[in-house]
Amino acid sequence: MFNFALGIFLFLSPIIVLVGFPARVNGQVMALQFYQFKTMSFNNNILQFQFFQYGIIALFILALSRKPVREFRDKYFAGFLGLCALSVLFHPKTINAFLPIFLGSLLYYLVVAYTVNIKPLLYSIIFVSILNTIAAVLQFFGIPVIYKYAGLMCSMSHLGAYQAIAIPVCWAINPYLSIIPLIGLLLSKSLTPFLALLVGLTYLWYPQRRKIIINLALIGLVALTGISIVFLARISQSATYKLSLRADIWLDVIRQIFRHPWIGAGLGTFSAVTPMGLAEWIYNEYLSIAFYAGIPALICLMMFLKDRFTFGRADLSRCIVASCLILAIICLGQSPIHFARIAGTGIVLLSFAEITKMEVVI
Repeated sequence: MFNFALGIFLFLSPIIVLVGFPARVNGQVMALQFYQFKTMSFNNNILQFQFFQYGIIALFILALSRKPVREFRDKYFAGFLGLCALSVLFHPKTINAFLPIFLGSLLYYLVVAYTVNIKPLLYSIIFVSILNTIAAVLQFFGIPVIYKYAGLMCSMSHLGAYQAIAIPVCWAINPYLSIIPLIGLLLSKSLTPFLALLVGLTYLWYPQRRKIIINLALIGLVALTGISIVFLARISQSATYKLSLRADIWLDVIRQIFRHPWIGAGLGTFSAVTPMGLAEWIYNEYLSIAFYAGIPALICLMMFLKDRFTFGRADLSRCIVASCLILAIICLGQSPIHFARIAGTGIVLLSFAEITKMEVVI
């Protein structure tokens, strides 16, 4: 039952919308939003954040009825969570911002401790990536599918990030499947996920570099990647402008980090004015952690990630670690973990990476 519920969570958390629900259901969701956030909105960021929260609580309730299938021990994970809690202790007004971090940590623990078989769960990620590509292709030809662009992800950068991390997952099941999310990635026109994908694929294919016979799927994937790079060259001017704006934010954040190096400035306290308006994100998850919770929290996070990139002996393990590596690189130029539609899948993939380290055959 836990695995089934986790599969539903993986499928719905990136793409759930209120479109098509009865008016009574929409009204109840709006009432819950107003009670929890003091606002009512059809914005899918809020709806997906709600689903992220209550979905994890539901998984926790399901886990209470069974025993853990594996022991959970991770000192860096515990250190990171503890330092975030310490930051809240010194900045009490930020306690509401600690809840998503706690729930994300709880999700990681639940998946590692209670998931029995991870391979069937990967199909939820594959199905979402296929639906994203179908929607993005239709939108490219002027046919709106819920949104006018960005597949089912509501954001072009999030579409690119999700499709990029889905490619190694598809490769683990069938190499030909990986071409489908790559098409969606191409249509996202997002540069950071492309660069992260190149690193992730290099990591994934490195052990097979000496093979004489090359899989046709590999040729197709490389060809589409090359076409994508040419396509992105046309939007390089826009990408350069965005990079310069983010570099200004990063330099300012680094200066502020050294003002509060040990406990940070408090969770969720960042805001800055840029030529494009008010910036609520730092566009770098690692600088975000150092800014919010301090440099020691960042060190714990980096050590935690280093352990996740130690793969097991199965091919599936290397594919999952490649997806985690792609997400980690995307976090250098975006803030995807701030959004529930990416955070849920990313945390679960990190959990899968830990599980594949423990077990030879999944």
